[in-house]
Amino acid sequence: MGRMNTTYRLAVPVRKRVAIALWKLATGIEYRTISHLFGVGLSTVFNCVQDFCDSVIKVLLPQHITTPDAAKLVEIATFFHNRWRIPQVVGAIDGSHIPIIAPDEYPRDYFNRKGWHSIILQGVVDGRGLFWDVCVGYAGSVHDAQRECVMSAKAVTFMGATK
Repeated sequence: MGRMNTTYRLAVPVRKRVAIALWKLATGIEYRTISHLFGVGLSTVFNCVQDFCDSVIKVLLPQHITTPDAAKLVEIATFFHNRWRIPQVVGAIDGSHIPIIAPDEYPRDYFNRKGWHSIILQGVVDGRGLFWDVCVGYAGSVHDAQRECVMSAKAVTFMGATK
C-alpha cells in the first residue's frame, strides 16, 4: 500500500492511506466527502480504498479463509456428525444481500427480488461456524444457480463432474 515520493509530489503515508480506506468502508460516505476530510484528491481516495481491499484479499484472505484438504473435510464431517447429528456434511452455506447505493451503470442488475439494490455475499462455514469459503460481489439480481463462486469449481475437483 505504500507509495514512493516523487519530485512532483509527496506520497500519502501508509497509515493515512489505511485510515482513508477504513473510513470509506466503515461509513459508506461519498469519496468527495472523504477527500475533503483527509485533504487529498478524489482519485487518491479511490486508489487508497482499492489498494487496501486488494491487499486484504491478497494477504489476509489466504491466511484466514482456506479450502480444506481431503483430511480436513473428513474431520469437518466427523465434527458435524458428532456435534449436530448430521452425517456427511462438510459445510453450511448461506447467502445475504448487502445493501448498496445503486450504481450509475446498470442499476437494474443490482435490484434484487426483495425490492432494493444489493450485492450478494455467500459463505460456507464448518461445524464450528468458521468460514472456509467466501464469495462476494455478484449483482443482487443474480440467481443462486447462476453464481459461479470458487467453491463450485472446488466441489467438482473433490467430487468429480456430476453430469
